Amino acid sequence: MMKTQRAPEMLHSPVEAALHPRGFEMRRVTTREDWSDVRSLRFDALRERSEIGDNDEAAYGDDYDAALNTTTFLLLRNARAIASTRSSVSSARRRWPLPAGDVYAAEIAALGADATVVEASLMVVNPASQMEPKTALFHLFKAHMLQCASENADWLVLAVRDSQIGFYRRMFNMEILSGAEKYAGLAVPRVLMGLEYRAQAPLLFKRMPMLAVTDADESDFAASGVITFADGRRSTAKRDASHLVAGN
Repeated sequence: MMKTQRAPEMLHSPVEAALHPRGFEMRRVTTREDWSDVRSLRFDALRERSEIGDNDEAAYGDDYDAALNTTTFLLLRNARAIASTRSSVSSARRRWPLPAGDVYAAEIAALGADATVVEASLMVVNPASQMEPKTALFHLFKAHMLQCASENADWLVLAVRDSQIGFYRRMFNMEILSGAEKYAGLAVPRVLMGLEYRAQAPLLFKRMPMLAVTDADESDFAASGVITFADGRRSTAKRDASHLVAGN
């Protein structure tokens, strides 16, 4: 299982320093209030990017939200919801459907009959938030690292817009697994990208210790459904363009 035994004691890189401000907490979504926040947040973010049209509920969700192999996370800063993501797992002993499987079935199958695959989907940041978008994104990614460690995953996959490919390659060591395809009713086609978790995680954790998963992370999440983050330096980085952020 790819994890570290203790949290790093210091910030090791400029990326780490810039993306690790204070006041974050992420939790598994279980309550009606949290689900309302998540679906409203998704709607606002996707509509802002002209990915979906209006609807009467001003909310966005799908059947995978209720799947037994799926966990949805809500990221808060200073107790206010600012972002959300969803993590789904499929393994040889529990070959559950993945959200991306409807479009990228061949590419996912090519990862191996025995492969355990975690998919990150519906990664969104509140467009009204003043938070640096990639700061929220890096915190959301901790949920998928935790899922990969807990499931001893072989691959993490994510469907991204073409404009995001360079960002995910550069920051997360992800590789292109497919061509651009129409995805899940969203307006902009997606490209499936993948992280070969066991090979790449040590390099990723060395560069960005905030993503490393400890035994304490796993036990705390199992007991409480909460992912906590150590306080770090406040960001002084300029706000990036929103096209770099949010996988779906």
